[in-house]
Amino acid sequence: MNNRLSTTLVILSLATIAGCRGDREDAPPREFFPDLDTQLKWTPQGGSEMFADGRTMRQPPAGAVPFGRRATTSDAPWATPWNAERDRFLKDDPAFFEGTAGRDAAGNPIFIEKLPASISVDKALLLRGQERFNIYCSVCHGYLGDGKGVVGVQYSPAAADLNNPAFLAPGAPQTKDGYIFNIIRHGKPKPDGSGGFTMPPYGHAMSEADSWAIVAYVRALQAARGAQPSSTGGSR
Repeated sequence: MNNRLSTTLVILSLATIAGCRGDREDAPPREFFPDLDTQLKWTPQGGSEMFADGRTMRQPPAGAVPFGRRATTSDAPWATPWNAERDRFLKDDPAFFEGTAGRDAAGNPIFIEKLPASISVDKALLLRGQERFNIYCSVCHGYLGDGKGVVGVQYSPAAADLNNPAFLAPGAPQTKDGYIFNIIRHGKPKPDGSGGFTMPPYGHAMSEADSWAIVAYVRALQAARGAQPSSTGGSR
């Protein structure tokens, strides 16, 4: 009898639950944990009177890394990808991440002469640089780096001929790999101070490693086209 009664009650309960599906109720739902439902928080792209600009989204402090990423100080082979990711977040190597060796007394960046020592110039690097160059640079600078890309010839001023001897002229900033790296990532502002660029930045589209690969490929293009050091000439 007890088993039959229990079975009946279970069936009635299930039928009741099924009958409630799709019903509408004007009363607010029961809150078992109201502090979780109405917690104080800032939402993305929300507003706040706490800051002068009214934005809740703030620039992260220098050196901050995404929460929840794995960190390790192990040198074991298994930790290699995690250590590389940590280095990308921290960006504590100015030569690799900025193309500089510090700043001079006036606060201007001191661009490094050659690729960082941590980069191995090999076939894989040049092929990667060629691929990235063909995707992002050739439309203006041409596949040969001669400035005759389909957009570059119509741009004003025209895209630079990367094989111009001025890129190897003694004392010219273009001779420094760090300078080219910086231009790739941050662009080249117009000299009139209008806020525009004679070359737009591409730091949003590629990593620092890919930017260095392009620098290496540009130097390979120059060598292949016979560019030699010169004391004359100029460059945009």
